[in-house]
Amino acid sequence: MATTDPYEKGLAAGEAAASAAGTAASTPAKGERMYVRTQSFGSSDEELRFLQRNGVHHKGVIFPFHPGIGWKQDELEQVRERHEAFGISPDMSSIPIYEQLPSIIFYGKSPDRDRDIDIVCDMIRTASRAGIDSLRYNTCVLPIDRTEPEEGRGGYMHTAFRLDKIPKEEQETLTDAGRVTAEMHWERIEYLLERIVPVAEEYKVRLGNSQEDPPTPPGYKGVDKVLNDYEGMQRFIEIQRSPYHGWNFCVGSIAEMCQDSATEIFPFIEYFGSRDTIFLVHYRNLMGKRYSFREALPDEGDMDFFKVLKALKDVDYCYGIDPDHVPWTDDDPNRSYQAYAYCFGYINAMIQAVYA
Repeated sequence: MATTDPYEKGLAAGEAAASAAGTAASTPAKGERMYVRTQSFGSSDEELRFLQRNGVHHKGVIFPFHPGIGWKQDELEQVRERHEAFGISPDMSSIPIYEQLPSIIFYGKSPDRDRDIDIVCDMIRTASRAGIDSLRYNTCVLPIDRTEPEEGRGGYMHTAFRLDKIPKEEQETLTDAGRVTAEMHWERIEYLLERIVPVAEEYKVRLGNSQEDPPTPPGYKGVDKVLNDYEGMQRFIEIQRSPYHGWNFCVGSIAEMCQDSATEIFPFIEYFGSRDTIFLVHYRNLMGKRYSFREALPDEGDMDFFKVLKALKDVDYCYGIDPDHVPWTDDDPNRSYQAYAYCFGYINAMIQAVYA
């Protein structure tokens, strides 16, 4: 996983050239310390009070999407004001590229993707005008894939992925996207970034992309995933050097890339954190390794989550820490509220501990 000397020399040269040319964008304002956040829950009084009770003051929200238009400023302002009335700030809300605009990455065909990328650019502008300074998105072709759930402590059910349990025929069955090679996948990602990152810089909106979950062998269901290893993540960041271009950094998804996540997670944090490219952390533990794992509560997986949070603090990460893919149980009337409450409390305690 070590970076070669030529790569480091090229990176340094590129940074120096950008600085000399005066092309570097102004740096976004940073807070003082990490905070607990969630991308789950709606906006009912009951849900927002539940978050209040658990010390959650930042939340990813779902903005109304209008085909052919994207977002409307007045609606975003209403959503923001609704949450702020409960002391909750919209934070790293999602641009629904995979869900609503498949021509961009899933199909990757012009002129449809040009039209839809224009919509994304307008959504970034609209978000900024509505007082939203951070967004996340996804450049995956395949959705999150899992095998049957597996039981954990106290009857909690966790999602799992066991490649050897998926029949060969299913692994070879193409989606509607057809065969998507690594070259095709990179072309679609680069085409998107060339157009949206300058807009993000102009309007000062941080954009964080997600890793692909789970890692799968090349050609799995016809797709070569490109953001499911260390080298792919490096390449993605270097496509556009900008303080507004970075990651929705999912510790769980990255751990899925590793053979020994307990030790291999830290080079990822050091490399991407030291370059200020981590804009959001999904704090998800797991048991297992690449192609065979089940997700776990934060205190029971292979990674020491105090050490993970300490490593993030050491690279001056100062944004949200988000419980992700929490387990569920039929004993919980709300299915997963118990797990969320546990994870929120755990994260708040860990944050207090690393800043003590």
